[in-house]
Amino acid sequence: MIKPNQRAGILLAAALLIFSSAGSAGIVDNSTTSYGRGQGGVDIYRIGTKKPWNRTWFSEGSWQVSGYWHGELGHWHSDKAGAHEDNLFEISVTPVFRLEQKNSDNGQLSPYLEAGIGVHILGPTSISDRSFSNAVQFGEHLGAGLRFGNNGRYDLGYRYQHLSNGSLDSPNNGMDMHTLNFGIAY
Repeated sequence: MIKPNQRAGILLAAALLIFSSAGSAGIVDNSTTSYGRGQGGVDIYRIGTKKPWNRTWFSEGSWQVSGYWHGELGHWHSDKAGAHEDNLFEISVTPVFRLEQKNSDNGQLSPYLEAGIGVHILGPTSISDRSFSNAVQFGEHLGAGLRFGNNGRYDLGYRYQHLSNGSLDSPNNGMDMHTLNFGIAY
C-alpha cells in the first residue's frame, strides 16, 4: 500500500509532468516543485508556476533586481499522533523580489537572493500540533539559490518561510518551514 507522503510525491511528479506538457504547448512558461519540512514534523509538497514581471531595477552593473508572481498548490502531511488533522491543503499567491546576477543568460551559474510576502488559503486549519486561527494566512520567505542552463532555464533554491495570520486573530501559532525548490522555464 502506498503511504500518504509517497502518494503526495507521486502526485507532485505527475503534476510537474502535466506542467511540462503545458509549457511545451505555450500555456505555462515556468513550473516549480518543492519539498520541505515544517514544525511538528510536517512534510510539505508544492507545485506551482511563476510569471515574471518583465521589469528590472538597478541593472547598471552585473546584478539586477527583478520580480515575479508565484502561484502554488500545496499538500502538507503529518504522521504525528495527536488531535489535529494529518493532511492540509493550500493555495497561495506571492509577489517575489529577486536580486540576481545577470550572467544566467549565457549558461553560467547565476546566484540569487529573494524575498516575498503572499497570501495562503489553508484547509483544514490544523495539522500535527499546530492550529491556525483561520484559513487565510500570510507567508513571508527569504531564499537563496542558483539559476543555470541555457538562459537560466533551471532554478534550484532554498527557502526559509514563516506562515501566520500576522497577529490579526488568536491563536497565532504560525509555522516555520524550510523548503528545497526546483523550477524549469520553458
